[in-house]
Amino acid sequence: MRAISTLVLALICLAAGIGAGYELALVNEHQRLERNKLLIRLSHEKVWSERDNATATRVAREIYVPGFVDHTPEGDSTGLNDFIKGIEENRGNFPDWTERVDAIVAEGDLVAARFTSSGTQARDLRAIPRSQPTIPNKGRVLHMPAIEIFRVSQGRLAEQWDITDGWNANAQLGLYDPDHWRESVCGNKP
Repeated sequence: MRAISTLVLALICLAAGIGAGYELALVNEHQRLERNKLLIRLSHEKVWSERDNATATRVAREIYVPGFVDHTPEGDSTGLNDFIKGIEENRGNFPDWTERVDAIVAEGDLVAARFTSSGTQARDLRAIPRSQPTIPNKGRVLHMPAIEIFRVSQGRLAEQWDITDGWNANAQLGLYDPDHWRESVCGNKP
């Protein structure tokens, strides 16, 4: 009888231990996912929306890995230094640039964010081969919804994929008139 009581007690302890371990694992995973989402919020609020390039660079070096890879419609760039140059170029193009996170989800090492960027164009935007011609500065305000997916590695941002609506952005900046497409792109020729 004593052996059965000991076995039952051992099984109860085992079940309680498994249950407690599972709960602890869930809490740890939730905290990891929240830390990963915080990295993305910091990227938008303290890197891209930051007016001071030195501050944005400092924060970027804290939250991105040195070999950060950015996949964009224009092509891939590798390395944090190139990424930081892109941030500085964007700040020159749109000095009042801000990014507001609208929604964010995390699963494993991936985090997806839907956000809205806005800023006033301050200079001509350089041509991007196979993507867009030079966009003359007309001082227009751009409101651009976008989606990014990040991969987090060892608590830092390691890789990013961008999904943007370049046609809408180009229309807002006056590259063409979407209501008069033919005339604004091809001229008045039939």
